[in-house]
Amino acid sequence: EYFRGFYRIPVSQLLPYNALIVPFAYFFYHHNDKPTGDKQRYLQDFFWRVSFGTRYSSAVESKLAQDIKRIDTILSGELPKYDWAVNTTADFIEDNGWFSASRSYIKAILSIYAYHQPKSFNDNSIVNITNAWLKIATSKNYHHFFPKAYLQKSINWEDKDFYINHVLNITIVDDFLNKREIGAKAPSVYMKKFSRHNKEVDDTMKTHLINDLDTFGIWTDDYEKFFNARAKILSKEMKKRIIDADVDRTMSVEYTDNDYGEENELTQQKIE
Repeated sequence: EYFRGFYRIPVSQLLPYNALIVPFAYFFYHHNDKPTGDKQRYLQDFFWRVSFGTRYSSAVESKLAQDIKRIDTILSGELPKYDWAVNTTADFIEDNGWFSASRSYIKAILSIYAYHQPKSFNDNSIVNITNAWLKIATSKNYHHFFPKAYLQKSINWEDKDFYINHVLNITIVDDFLNKREIGAKAPSVYMKKFSRHNKEVDDTMKTHLINDLDTFGIWTDDYEKFFNARAKILSKEMKKRIIDADVDRTMSVEYTDNDYGEENELTQQKIE
């Protein structure tokens, strides 16, 4: 209930790790009320550090035992110390955002998308987000804002498929919008149509972290401008959820190849 209410994660499919239930259940067993003030901030920092840092991708039981002690620290009103880093920069998102619905890092980003309660491009109604529509990358709630078929023909980038199928190109929409109204059309084409029906389209797009149709390159079908602008907006959203720590400046964060599978794992190497 706390995940649904405070983090606005509406369904279990978007929870980065099921194992997050354990430290939070422990917290609420010892804390009967919703946390406020510093405890709320510290608990939020813990949640997103685990999620952005892919904490529970391996050795889950031993890490949970360590993290219960961190929850004890939060219960005492103090900020825990962490021995893993997170990177919330736009560059890191761009380099590690290959879209797979099973990746915990991607689920964390999708949870941020869901937090803003995305609305339909067509009529500004709130999008219905369900587990059944989120299981795999081709599920109904996921839409490539610049459609894959359109980008395959219009850009000639190195590693093109990586940048086309990227979380920065994903929005959460309803099935009607995704399959019937958009198809392989250029954004300038389909957004022009939606803007005629939806007079609040600018506000609608802000719920998708697309804050300005002009500066995001929508009307000129400029994917590079869109990609970079959305990375910066998402980076700001991630930074809001993390308390700055020395570990984030003294340790590097790199994904291994096995990140692109069922669960991802971070290798971290201390900077000399």
